[in-house]
Amino acid sequence: MVTASASLDPPANGSAFVSAYRLDARGGGTALDDATLRRAWHEDEAPLWLHLDFRQADVTDYLQTVAELDEAVIEALLEPDTRPRVARFGDGVVTTLRGLGLEGGARPEEMISLRVWVTPRRLITLRRLPLRAVSVVRQRIDAGDGALSIPDLLAWLVETLVDQVGDVTHQLEDRMAELEDAQLGDTNIDADDLTRIRRPLITLRRFMGPQRDCLAQLAQGPTWFDEDSRISIRESANQLSRYVEDFNAMQERALILQEQLWSEHNERLNQRMYMLAIITTVFLPLSFLTGLLGVNVGGIPGADSPHGFVVFLLITLGLGVAVMVLLKRKRWW
Repeated sequence: MVTASASLDPPANGSAFVSAYRLDARGGGTALDDATLRRAWHEDEAPLWLHLDFRQADVTDYLQTVAELDEAVIEALLEPDTRPRVARFGDGVVTTLRGLGLEGGARPEEMISLRVWVTPRRLITLRRLPLRAVSVVRQRIDAGDGALSIPDLLAWLVETLVDQVGDVTHQLEDRMAELEDAQLGDTNIDADDLTRIRRPLITLRRFMGPQRDCLAQLAQGPTWFDEDSRISIRESANQLSRYVEDFNAMQERALILQEQLWSEHNERLNQRMYMLAIITTVFLPLSFLTGLLGVNVGGIPGADSPHGFVVFLLITLGLGVAVMVLLKRKRWW
């Protein structure tokens, strides 16, 4: 056995084995190494949890040799493209969920799949990259404040996944409110800031809607699910449903804000074009006059007068004022 203080997610070492636990039915558990797990899987009646990295080549060895799963179950767990789902195979259930990555810089649009095989006394989870939810649940088991049974452990995983989606929802909500307040306060908004909100919303809506339905179906799960676990999963599904509604509302608010940005941009552009049109209108007759008198032929009025240039300036100034007065009377500006 390994100590409970072992790394929560050790670096990839070429093995699919990430961690394993034997639950003690009191909220705690004992971390198992690979050899101990292989002996205990078929001999120990205590609840066991095996966490694997399905990117590694020997993952099928654990699923076939250790867990002795049917080929259909293995194919369901290892399919390359997944969406949240629930499928029953005999006495067990395969489900696929999505969660946030372990790294602090993980972005909401980078949802990571968690493939799950659950039976009354065994739980197998597979991931591509470390997940925050798995790390949190392992910490609770190490602290003696975790799950009491396999259904309870699954409920803990589901609840933690949904809580972290809630954290992302609140962050996006705060950022959206800041942009809306800035827009109302006549502060310029960077369109990239709005894009950074809309992009994760697309991914969250894509996966969390089906995941809500998946959890609702899972709450109706097999007969060996205890009532507390059913209630916990059902409440997580209800909570996720509210988050999905928030995602839809934020998407609509983002569209409204985008339309307002476009409207303000078009209004500023129209004002500038309008001012250019006014200036062009004022100078159009002046340009005609200067072009006409600039023709290099004989007979130009005032060509031989010493005051011709001054008179011409007064004429153009008067003509410009007259055009501006005419535009003002017609309320063109």
